[in-house]
Amino acid sequence: MKATPLWGDKPDVEVYGERLRDARLIQRLRSGEVAVAAGISQSWYSKLEHAISTTVEWNKADSLAQALGFPVNFLSSPPVTAVQRGSLLFRAKKSLPKSEEDQLVSWSRLVGDLIHAAEPRLRLPLLRIPRVPAEMSATDAARAVRQALGFSHDEPIPHLIRTLERGGVYVATIDFDGDLHAKNHDAFSTWIGAMLDRPLIGIRASDSWERTRMSVAHELGHLAMHQTRREGDLESEAYSFAAELLMPLDVLRREWPRSVTLTSLIPLKKIWGMSLASLIEHGYRNGLLFSAQRTSLYKQLSNRRDPLSGERMRVREPGWRDREAERPKLVATVAEKAFGSDLTAEALGDEVFSWRADYLRALLGGQVTEWAQKISCEEDESAATDDSLADVIQLNSRSRAAAR
Repeated sequence: MKATPLWGDKPDVEVYGERLRDARLIQRLRSGEVAVAAGISQSWYSKLEHAISTTVEWNKADSLAQALGFPVNFLSSPPVTAVQRGSLLFRAKKSLPKSEEDQLVSWSRLVGDLIHAAEPRLRLPLLRIPRVPAEMSATDAARAVRQALGFSHDEPIPHLIRTLERGGVYVATIDFDGDLHAKNHDAFSTWIGAMLDRPLIGIRASDSWERTRMSVAHELGHLAMHQTRREGDLESEAYSFAAELLMPLDVLRREWPRSVTLTSLIPLKKIWGMSLASLIEHGYRNGLLFSAQRTSLYKQLSNRRDPLSGERMRVREPGWRDREAERPKLVATVAEKAFGSDLTAEALGDEVFSWRADYLRALLGGQVTEWAQKISCEEDESAATDDSLADVIQLNSRSRAAAR
């Protein structure tokens, strides 16, 4: 008689549709490709992705994991970050392919999963960004946010990303793929967390400090004004919010030059951290420029060349070397404080629902802490760090000890 092993076969596995989608979409794979690689029909794979969860035999779960390049533990982890397509906001959304939007959803869930896993061990920054009433104008909304962040109406915001991070906004530099490198697809925003109560801004790495600041301010406008409202000209409202946030209207009127030229606008650019193009538009929208003047200034930006770079000023404005492009650090600071500075990316993945190490490295590679750069294997001496977030993130020592 053949002996029966005491340990038996491996148990069945409950796989979650959202985890299958995240593993596929973050890699921009097609469902048919995954089905073929897993040795199953495309229709059955589609049913798996659209189901909340499905219990499958171990060998089938392993085949899915092999086809997707993610561990079984990832596919069998209950989803905790409820970001969905349609919740993302960004410029030129109508021209964005659904596959690109789906990929950003998966990146957002990665950030949400990391913050969710870290939260029991830390006291995270309190959210200081108010959700303004639907009837409030973009100008008044920006003033309310400025006040909540501790800035007066006539005070420049020197480092916008660091200011927002202290106010509980998570910012992630994400290497957008494919068509997302097109014009206007610089940033997006959404809400993460189990209760969708933590704001996230995703930005594409850029060496243009002016564009980075405007994109972040624009997405902050969406977060403050458009969490539940989808009607109206949302993009115009977000732009008006961003311009008011960076340079309030009463200051703009007071400091606007009598003779408006590109040269006379440069001092405003340096002080308030806005591009010349944004200043031109800000002035025009508020009656400080005639239409013909606006058109003339835009033509000068398009036709003139920067003497240092040789590029047209519309691409590389004067003053492009005056500042370093802002980069975030809060996501990395949270991860390091929660899980320890001696972790590898693989070990961090074990802590964060078995996300793959290469995606964690990519995420942390856009953060400017020394630990993040070390774990992502990217050496960048210009990524200076500071302790300015230490007072808003505190380690919960009791939770940390219990987790060891």
